[in-house]
Order: sequence, then C-alpha cells, then structure tokens
Amino acid sequence: MFIVLVFTEVVVKNVIYGQSIGEAFKAVRIGLTLFSSLILITQGIRADIRIVWKTLLMAISVSAILSFVSLAIDPNILVEQGGRAGTANAYFGVIGLYLLIEDKNKWYNQGKLVKITAVLSLIGLLLGFNRTYLALLFYEGVYLTFRRFSIKKFFKILFFVGIFLGMLFYVYKTNDIIGRQVDKRILSIVLGEADLKENTVENNRDLIYDNIEARINENHWVLGLPYKKPVFSRYNLENEYIAYTKTDTSFINILLRYGFLVLLLFFNVLYLMYRKKYFIPIIFWVFFFASFNTDSLLAQNSVFFLFIFSFVLLSSYNFKK
Repeated sequence: MFIVLVFTEVVVKNVIYGQSIGEAFKAVRIGLTLFSSLILITQGIRADIRIVWKTLLMAISVSAILSFVSLAIDPNILVEQGGRAGTANAYFGVIGLYLLIEDKNKWYNQGKLVKITAVLSLIGLLLGFNRTYLALLFYEGVYLTFRRFSIKKFFKILFFVGIFLGMLFYVYKTNDIIGRQVDKRILSIVLGEADLKENTVENNRDLIYDNIEARINENHWVLGLPYKKPVFSRYNLENEYIAYTKTDTSFINILLRYGFLVLLLFFNVLYLMYRKKYFIPIIFWVFFFASFNTDSLLAQNSVFFLFIFSFVLLSSYNFKK
C-alpha cells in the first residue's frame, strides 16, 4: 500500500499534475500516523512490548495531566479550542474504557498505571465533546456491560459512570465556556431544542459534501488530488478563506488524496488484521464507525493506538503459549 502511494505521489502525479517532490512529501505527511503504524506492522517492534506499553501509558498520562494543568493555568486555551478540552491522545479513551471493564487477568491490564491512564484518557475524550465518540462510547459501554453480564460488573460500571458524570457536572457548572459547549452540542439535542440533523449536518457539512461530490465527479477518486488542490474551501470563524487538504472522514481522505487503489489496499489491511484477530472487535468497530465523521483511521493518534494495541494482543497470545 505504501509503495503504491509513494509511487503515485512522487512519479504519477508529477507527470500528470506537475506535482513536486516537496508537495508529494506534504501529501504523504497528511496520513503520517497511519503510514507509520503500517510500517511498524511490517517491520515489527524490536523492543520488549511490556516496556513499549508502559512507555505509551506514561506518555498518554503525562499528556493528559499537562493538558488539564494548562487549562487550570490559562482558561483562555478553551476559547482558542472552541470550548473543547480534549487532546490528540484522548482517543486512547476508547481502549481505556475496555481496559477498565475487561481483561483483568491480562498482563497489559495490571497495575495502577494502566488504570490511571484509562481514566485520564476517558476524561479527556469526554471533555472533547465529540458527539460521534460520545455516542460510540455509550454503545461500547453497553456492549461491554452485557457481554458477560454480572452484578459485580454492573455496579462497577455504575461507579465509574457516576464518577465521570459527577466530574462533568462540576465542570459544566463551574466553567462557562464548557457549559455553553454542553448546552449547544449535547443538551440542545437531548432536550429536543435542536434537531440532530440540523445541528450536525445542515449549515455545517453541506458545503463539504458538495465539494467532495465535485472532486469525485472530476475523477480525482482515481489517483487522488494533487497537493495544491484542496478537497474544499470555506470561511472560518475569523472570516478567513481557508483551503482544506482533508475532511472529517478517513476513507474520503484516503480516496481523494491517494486514490481508489490505496483505499482498496487499506481495506484489505484492515480485513486481514481483523480476520486474524489482531483487533479486539468492539475497539475496532468504535474507531471504524468514528472514521465516518472524524479522521480516526488516517491522521489521528487513534489509528496508532489501535495498531500498537494489536502488538500487545499478539504478545499476550505468545506469552500464553
């Protein structure tokens, strides 16, 4: 997949569109998180996976703590981030929720560090107010609760839900910026004051969808766009006209940036790894469905976490043997 992508960007698009090597590098850089993960899969990790796992957990925890401390020191950060307090590493919360409920007897779910990381990443993910992830986290929690149901598990989950809701309620009441974000993005829909489609699609995504359709009609689904040509352009909140190189949909980004063949090969990679049980199904499907409304499988750290966790699972199988 990566070889096809690089050949297309460096050679084919240079011949057809006059794309330079520098532009090709920038185009590849858009999906650097995914491509780095795929290179790891092919090359393997030549280090003790336990140390890699512990290092990753520490990095995510430190990142979350620094983010929360920064908000406490400078509340204006929330204004700059549009009222969202989440970080790029908060997507680990999908795996964190799983670890809080399942696999208590596994080596990768032992000790305080993994619990602390799971909780911090979940808090970060919740404070990001991404409606897609909030909905999928709810379904993940319900699935894990009833997957192997027990009274102990049920009350344990209620305990964690109570803690998280208590924290969110406190932040909601004490922080005006976050309060407005919750009112606009969540409560307005839950209370029926705003229509979900109107709130999330109309006047927000129509322009993007129209431009995606236009790029496809221009046959850019075959090889992908030259780097200089954006997927869409629009005015931002500061009334600046911005050209966007990607959208909020992973598969559309791969299709319009790199072409149909690369997208087909990527689906094949996911299929092979899923079939070989390198992914825990519920974690995979959360990231997969999220990728239709947020770039979870190309540029976000979530795809890196998904593939790293596959190494952890594989090593767990080997240790068992």
